[in-house]
Amino acid sequence: MKHQRIQKQLSAYLDNELAPAMYKRVDDHLRDCQECADMLADFKQNRQRIAALVHPAPSMKNVVLAKIREAEAAPQNKLLSILRRWVFRPFTVGATAFSTVCLVVAFFTFTYSPAPQYDELLDFYFGVHTEEVTNNPLKSNVATPLSTSTTDTEYIGDDTESLLNLYFGD
Repeated sequence: MKHQRIQKQLSAYLDNELAPAMYKRVDDHLRDCQECADMLADFKQNRQRIAALVHPAPSMKNVVLAKIREAEAAPQNKLLSILRRWVFRPFTVGATAFSTVCLVVAFFTFTYSPAPQYDELLDFYFGVHTEEVTNNPLKSNVATPLSTSTTDTEYIGDDTESLLNLYFGD
């Protein structure tokens, strides 16, 4: 158990991040345990390999100056640069904006539907249903007006009466 705990502390030991008491314990253990000493030697070797891989980045000053010299050396690219900046970019932005507006308008045109129109549906329903009723006040060939008819409820059921009330707003 102590052996595994020491192995977990080897990286901190190598970085000199341990408390003095723990550092002394790990140091004493390394003198007695060859396996942990080999593991520490592997850590040191890996650190050296990684350090060899690191290379410094070029200074920003040199990079910027190289780009400026490159731009000055190629005058034929100046016209292309001007065209890109003042013609191609605005054209691309304008075309994108126009396409976006067209898509939004098309979306709302084809997906927007006003409130459902029940008038035509109710007219059709009442037209078909009233043909079945013999004494229908809605038929033009009935002599008695709607207000004087007393036997309407005999021929028109409760369901039809409620639909007529809904239709006429009574």
